[in-house]
Amino acid sequence: MQIDRPNETPNIFPGNWDVVTQELLKTYEAWFKQNWGPVELPWDELNRENFDQDQAVAQAYWMAKLALFEKSGIGAFSLATLQAARYNMEDPTKKFLAGVTYDECRHDEICRRACNRLCPGFPYKFKPKTTLEEKALRNIQVLYDNGKRYWSAFEKVWEKYPLELIFSSFFFAEIGAQLIFKTVAEKSRLSVYTQAFNNITKDESRHLAGTLALLDRLAKEMPKEHKLMITRQMKHGFIYLSPLLFKPMPEFWKLPDDFLEWDQRLEEKAYEAGLGVPTAEEKAERWYKAIEQHRKKLESLEVPVPAIKEVGVDGVDVPVKKGDNIVATPL
Repeated sequence: MQIDRPNETPNIFPGNWDVVTQELLKTYEAWFKQNWGPVELPWDELNRENFDQDQAVAQAYWMAKLALFEKSGIGAFSLATLQAARYNMEDPTKKFLAGVTYDECRHDEICRRACNRLCPGFPYKFKPKTTLEEKALRNIQVLYDNGKRYWSAFEKVWEKYPLELIFSSFFFAEIGAQLIFKTVAEKSRLSVYTQAFNNITKDESRHLAGTLALLDRLAKEMPKEHKLMITRQMKHGFIYLSPLLFKPMPEFWKLPDDFLEWDQRLEEKAYEAGLGVPTAEEKAERWYKAIEQHRKKLESLEVPVPAIKEVGVDGVDVPVKKGDNIVATPL
C-alpha cells in the first residue's frame, strides 16, 4: 500500500473513518481494556528513607536513562500521528499512533515519579555531592546531549523518506522493549517496579502487535530497495537503543571513556536496591530471542534481518560508520 501524497497541501480534513487493517483496529481497541494509571502504584516504596544515598541515585539514574527513550517516543509518535492524519491514512492508524503517544507519556511519568521520590530534582535540577552522583549526572547529561542529534535527524526524515517506509520501521524498537521490560518486571523485588513494568510490558506488546500490522499492510507492495532500508533502520534502532537495552554502540553514541564503567556500577547498585535491571548477558539473550521470534515473519515479507553480531544475530551486513545519522523509532 502506497500512502497517497496529493499535490495540494496535506490537511487533516476531510478525514475518514476507513478501517482496512482489522488487526490494527483490534490493537487500538485493546488499549481501552488494558488502561492503567501511574498514580495508582505503591509509590511509598520509593520513599527516600528506604535506601542509602547511592542506591537512591542509582535507581534514579536508570529511570532517567529510560526517560530519554520515552521522551523521544512522545515526540516521534506525536509526529507520526500528525502525518497519518495529514495524509488521511486509515482511521485505526491515526488512533493507534495517538494511543502509543499517550503510552509514552505514561511511561515517562513513571520515570518522573520515581526520580522525584528517590532523588528530587534528578537530573534537571540536581546538585551532586559525591563522585558517584557526579558521574551519574554526567552520564545522563551526555546521553541527553546525544539525544539532540538523534532528534534533529529524526525530524528531517519526514521530508526525505516515503511515509510508508517510516511507518513500517516502527516495530523494531517494540521487539526488544517488550522482552526486556518483561525481564525488569520479573527481576524487580519492589512491588512498585513489578507493577509498573508489567503494565509497560502490556503496552509494549500492544505496540508490537500494532506496528507489525502496519508493517504487514505496508511492506507487501514495497520495492526491494525500500525493504532494504527497513533492514537498515532496524540496525539503526539497535544502535540507538543500545545504552538502555544493551551497551552504548560507538557508531552513534559519543560518550566519555569511563561512561560504561560508571553505567555498569550504577546499574548494579540499582539492582541491589530492588530495581530489576537485566545484566549485560540477559540483555543480549533477550535481544537475540526477540529478533529470532520474528525472523520468519520478516522473511515472509522479504524484509531481510540485519546482522547484529553483538547479540549473535545473523543476517544482512549493514555498515554503519561512526558519526552517521541514526534514523530509528524509539520505545
